[in-house]
Amino acid sequence: METIDALERKLHAARRGVPGARYQTGLVIDLNGPAGNIFYLMGVCNRLVRELGLSAQLKREYETEINSANDYQSRLTIMQKWFGIVFVE
Repeated sequence: METIDALERKLHAARRGVPGARYQTGLVIDLNGPAGNIFYLMGVCNRLVRELGLSAQLKREYETEINSANDYQSRLTIMQKWFGIVFVE
């Protein structure tokens, strides 16, 4: 469980954007409970791909990168890099 100070820092970071993220969506997702399920998270990102209108090339690039990740944390890192998502635990 994170402290209130840590959560406030993450929310502040979400408002500023995640440095280096391709798309600054400002999303903050709590990984506790059902929202932390990798299939739910991938669904969120797939929706973002559509809503942002990514080209077919960028969509393939994202899909290749996310599908090549070997573990949960790697996928979270890729999602954060692409969509600027701040994850709260």
